[in-house]
Amino acid sequence: MKAIVFEKIQQLRIHEKPIPTLTTGDVLIEIELCGICASDLAALRGDVSDYAPPVVMGHELAGIVVESRHPDVKIGERVTVNPMLSCGVCPECQNDLDKYCNTIAGIGHDIDGGYAEYMRMPKHGVDTGKLIRVPDSVPPEELLFLEPLGCCLNAMQETLFKNSVAILGAGPIGLIFTQLAKRAGLTTYLLEPLAHRRAVAETLGADLTFDTSSEAIAQFQDITHGGVDTVISSTTNKASVIALAFELVRRGGCVNFFGLAPDGETLNINLEELHYAGHKLMASWAFSRASLEESRQLLIEKALNFEPLLTDRFPIEQGLAAFDNAGAGLGVKTVVHP
Repeated sequence: MKAIVFEKIQQLRIHEKPIPTLTTGDVLIEIELCGICASDLAALRGDVSDYAPPVVMGHELAGIVVESRHPDVKIGERVTVNPMLSCGVCPECQNDLDKYCNTIAGIGHDIDGGYAEYMRMPKHGVDTGKLIRVPDSVPPEELLFLEPLGCCLNAMQETLFKNSVAILGAGPIGLIFTQLAKRAGLTTYLLEPLAHRRAVAETLGADLTFDTSSEAIAQFQDITHGGVDTVISSTTNKASVIALAFELVRRGGCVNFFGLAPDGETLNINLEELHYAGHKLMASWAFSRASLEESRQLLIEKALNFEPLLTDRFPIEQGLAAFDNAGAGLGVKTVVHP
C-alpha cells in the first residue's frame, strides 16, 4: 500500500509499505479520507515535539472496517478513531482526561495513522473505546471532522463566555468555532487575513468578519466599544497573534490560546497589569471522550455544515503536494485519499 511517512523534520515521503497484518483483537481499517491537521504541518516544520518519526501521520480519518479480529467489531462498519491510545486505568483515564495519561500513544503521532490506504487499530484501542463507529448516514466527508469538532466542543465547555466572541483564524477549526458560537447565541466576530476564508465564515453565520490590518482592528474596536468578552485564538499563536488577542479582549474578558504555538514561543505577562485588567487566560487542547461522543451525535444530527470546509482533495501519491497546499493556506481543509 502507499503511505505518507513523516521521516524527520522537513522530510516527508511517499512509501510503499505492507498492508498491516493483524493479531488477535486488532481491526484493519480501509481509509476513505484523512484530513491534514495543523499539528501535522507544525511537526513537519519542527515546531512541535509530540511526534515520533518515522511514522505515518494522519488522525482525522474516515474509513471502513475490512478485517476484524475483535469479537465486538464487524466488517463493513464505518469508523473513525479517538487517536489518543491511553492506558485506560490511571486516575486521568478514569476521569476522562486521557490526554494527560503518562503512557499515551498517538495514532499518527507515535503509531501509524491514516495517511495510507489501510490502518491497523490495535486491540488495546478497541478495548478502551477508541474505535468510534457511526451509521452509514454519516459520509466520510463529514466523519473526518469528528475529532476536530470534539476538540472545539471541549474548548467551548472550558472557555468563559458572556455575550460576544472574537475568533482568530478561519481555518477549519475557526470555522467550526464560528458555528458553535452561533449555536450558543453569541455575537461572533471572525478575524482572518485571507479573503476567501472570511467569505466562508460569513456563509456560516459570522456576524462580522475583519482582516488583520490596523484599519480593520480600529474598526473592530469601534464596533465592539473597546473589545469582546472572549477571544479564541484558533491559529498559530506566534507573538503577533498573542498581541492581537490582547487588543481585542475587553477588561475582565477571557482569552483561550487554543492554537498551537511555535517551539520556544513565550507569553510575557506584567502581573500588575494582568491583575487590574482582570483577564482570564487559558489554553484548551485536544478532546475528552465525552466531547467526541457529543461530536458524533452532532454529526448524526447534521447539526453543523462541513461542506464549505472540505475544499481540496489529493490522492496519497500526491501527498507532498497536499501538504504544500495545506501549508500555503489554499482552500480551507485539505484531505488525502487512496
